[in-house]
Amino acid sequence: LHMAGRKYLARPWINAFKPADLCAPWWSPAQRRTAENIFRLPIAAHPVIVIQTMDRLPDLKIPQVCMVGHSNVGKSSLINALVYGKEIARPSNQPGRTRHLFVFDLGQRLSLVDLPGHGHAKVARQVKVAWRAMVKSYLDRSPSLRRVICLVDSSEGLREADIKLWATIQGAGRCFMVVLTKVDRCHPEDLHRNVTEVIAAMQHL
Repeated sequence: LHMAGRKYLARPWINAFKPADLCAPWWSPAQRRTAENIFRLPIAAHPVIVIQTMDRLPDLKIPQVCMVGHSNVGKSSLINALVYGKEIARPSNQPGRTRHLFVFDLGQRLSLVDLPGHGHAKVARQVKVAWRAMVKSYLDRSPSLRRVICLVDSSEGLREADIKLWATIQGAGRCFMVVLTKVDRCHPEDLHRNVTEVIAAMQHL
């Protein structure tokens, strides 16, 4: 995106280590068709998981991707958008409402996981501690986890809690990517600044 002769990082995707790279060999027409076919498959929801029942986490022998971020960052909305508007995850206007781990199976091809939100100031400290313990337990124990998608609210920018979460994910030996949400609430200059901040933080990982 260019405005007034300046180049902005307000783009659908960015390679954090090569921000100027506009090539996307991983997003070919064939791959897009495969993704569309998978996300349109029938969806099965599994029993909710809490930290006490983490040993019941289903091992479906298929790749698993999880969504994580602070409360009300848009995890449920992203999951619902990926499956073409099917409301399998329930967004809430009440921060901290989601306190469980939800697992969705897409036609025995892909598994999506909605992790509890974290970091909201109005939530009791013991609840935050329990959330961190659950996320860490999941990251350590999930046998099928292939990618963690870390959501960052682009209208608020990067938080210290986000960076700590990235360290926890890396400590568990997991791969992650960052998705900025609520970009429609940002002016391109603000979005560019927040994207730059995310890229700078990722350089140290």
